[in-house]
Amino acid sequence: MLRSNRWWLWLTLVLLALSAGCTKVDKRIDPEYDLGDAQLLVIPFQQKSRAPSLLRWHYESVAGTTLARAIRMQLPAACDGVYLVPDDEVSELVFHTDSDRVPWQQIGQQVGATHVLTGRIERLTFRDRRSLGMLQGRLQGYWDLFRVTDGRSVLRREFDIRVPENPETGRIYVSFETSENELQGALLARLAERVASVLCGESIEKLD
Repeated sequence: MLRSNRWWLWLTLVLLALSAGCTKVDKRIDPEYDLGDAQLLVIPFQQKSRAPSLLRWHYESVAGTTLARAIRMQLPAACDGVYLVPDDEVSELVFHTDSDRVPWQQIGQQVGATHVLTGRIERLTFRDRRSLGMLQGRLQGYWDLFRVTDGRSVLRREFDIRVPENPETGRIYVSFETSENELQGALLARLAERVASVLCGESIEKLD
């Protein structure tokens, strides 16, 4: 629980930093999928561990649970008309069941959702083999948006994120000073921001 709270603290700080600054909107990019007035259920992501045969199920992965919380934090501010459905009754219904086998239609109807969002972290690492002694975070996997009316996936996106990243050139570099907690918080915040951009659209802004 203490590790989870530390990661969530780092993530919250990163999300606040990403949203800070004085900007004005030039134009807006439309979302890739129109959620409309959706009742959205966000489920913690599953996570594969470094041992190929070990899968942490929904609600079992600390990183997956923290990521779901980050997405819930991003979406209300980014999406007009999207209501987040509480997941209090869901954990027992999906535990020890692979995402592809979960009856999302049945579960969504049970909690009053129109859509369900979840996914899987396939890889989470903090070291580059080519740079001994230095840290570099990498997060890979996919996320799915399921439509409750028929239980089908209507949007699926893979992700591959590395942190830290040089903001001037976009090139990836590694750091001696950054901790694994900071890297994980930055990776999860970056992914939550991307999910919100795909589902809610994105403002193209420029500094005042």
